[in-house]
Amino acid sequence: MTAFFKKYTLLGFFIIFTASAAGAQETLHLNVQSSLQIAFKKNNNLKIAKAKLDETAARLNQAGTAFFPKLSSQANYTRLDYAPFIPLKSFSHIFPGGGAPGGLSGGITPKKITIGRNQNYGLSISLQQPLFTGMKILNGYSIAKHSKYAAEQNCRATKNTLIFNVEQAYWTVIKAQKFEEIARESIKQMEAHVKDLQNMYHVGMLTKNELLKAEVQLSNVHLLEIKAKNAVQLSRIAFCNVLGLPLDTKITFDDSLKFIPLPFKSVREAVALAKKNRPDLRMMEENVIIGKKMVDMSKASYLPTVAFVANYGYKYPDREYNPTFYNTWTVSVVAQMNLFDWGDTYFKKQQSESQLRQIQITQKMLRDGVVLEVTESFLAAKQAQEKIRVSEKTVAQAKENFRVTSDKFKEGMATNTDFLDANALLTQARNDYISALADYRIASAKLLKAVGEPGKSR
Repeated sequence: MTAFFKKYTLLGFFIIFTASAAGAQETLHLNVQSSLQIAFKKNNNLKIAKAKLDETAARLNQAGTAFFPKLSSQANYTRLDYAPFIPLKSFSHIFPGGGAPGGLSGGITPKKITIGRNQNYGLSISLQQPLFTGMKILNGYSIAKHSKYAAEQNCRATKNTLIFNVEQAYWTVIKAQKFEEIARESIKQMEAHVKDLQNMYHVGMLTKNELLKAEVQLSNVHLLEIKAKNAVQLSRIAFCNVLGLPLDTKITFDDSLKFIPLPFKSVREAVALAKKNRPDLRMMEENVIIGKKMVDMSKASYLPTVAFVANYGYKYPDREYNPTFYNTWTVSVVAQMNLFDWGDTYFKKQQSESQLRQIQITQKMLRDGVVLEVTESFLAAKQAQEKIRVSEKTVAQAKENFRVTSDKFKEGMATNTDFLDANALLTQARNDYISALADYRIASAKLLKAVGEPGKSR
C-alpha cells in the first residue's frame, strides 16, 4: 500500500507541475520589426487580401482555358413503353384482296411494322473550338489579368495599412509606459517634499494650509500614475489586437523613443514618390483598364461568333434498327450573330461606358486625395519635429528651474508654492517631450504610409 500511495503521489505532483508549466505564459520581447513579422502572419485583414489574390489568380487561369478546345461527353439510356412502329391498317386500301406489301407471307396485312427498339443507348463525345468571338475571350482574359494586378495592389495597400497600425500601436504603448515612469518619479519627489514639510509643520515652521497644499498635489500625481497605468493596460490590449495575439499576452517592448530625421526634404518630393508608389493609385489604374475592356466586350455582341464543332457517337440500335451498336460522327462550323434584341446590346454598352466614366472620375478624386493626404502628413510631421525641439528646451529649463527652486526652498528663499509649481512644471514638460517624440514617430510612419513606403526609414 505504501508503494501504491507513493507512486500516485508522485504522479499527482507530476500532473500539477505539468499543468503549471503549460499555464505559464512566455514573455515576448518585441521591437517594431519583430512585431510586424507577427502581424504579417496573424492579421486577418491581410489573410483576406491574400485569399482574394489567390482567387483572382485562379480566375486568370480559368480565363486562359477559353482559348483551348473543350471536350465533353454524354451518355444516355432511354426505355420506351413500346418500340416505335408504323401502323398499316390505314394502308389496307392499297393492297386489295388483303395482299401484304413486299410479298409478306400469308396474304394477311400486318397491323404494324416495328421500326425501332424499346431500349436505346447512346454515348457521345463533343469537341468545340471557338474560332472568332468578337474579342470576347481575349478581353475576358485581359480583364482577369488586370483584376489579378489590382488584387496584388490591394494586398500591398492592406499590408501598408497594417504596418502603420502596428507602428502606431507600438509607439502608443511606449508613450504610455514613459508617462507611468514620469509619474512614479514625480511621486518620489513629492513624497520626499511632503515628508520635509511634515517635519517643518511639527516644529511650527509651516502652516497647515501649506502642508495640505503639498498633500493635494501628491494625490494629483498619484491620480496621474493611475491614469498612466490604465493607459498602458489599454494600449497593450490594443497592440495585441492589431497583431492578432491573445489580448493577455505578456510583452516586453525593446525599442525606445528616439528622433529619426524626416525621410523627405519637401512636400514635392513626397508627393512625387506617392504618385509613383501608392498601391491604391496602381489599383485604380488597373480598374480603368478593366473598365475599358468591359466596354470592348459589350461592343463585341454586335459581331458574329464562329466555332468549330465535332461530335462522335456510339449508339444502339443501329440505323437499320438492328440490335447492334454503330458509330456516327459530324463536323460543323457554326456561325451565330445577333440581329435584333430590342436594344439589349446597346444598353449594355451604355452601362459599361457609364461605369468607365465613374471609375475615371474616382481616379481623379483619388489622385487629388493622395496629394492632400501626403501634404497633411508632411506638415504634421514637420510640426511634430518642431515640437520636439521646443519640448527639449522646455525640459531643460524646467529641470534647471526645479533644481534652483529646490535649493532655494531648502535655504528658505523660496516658498512651498514655488516648489510645487516647479515640480508640476517639470512633470508637464517631461510628459510633453515624450508626447512630442511619440507623436513624431507616429507622424513619420503616417507620412511613409501616405507615400506608399511604410516601414522604410531614410
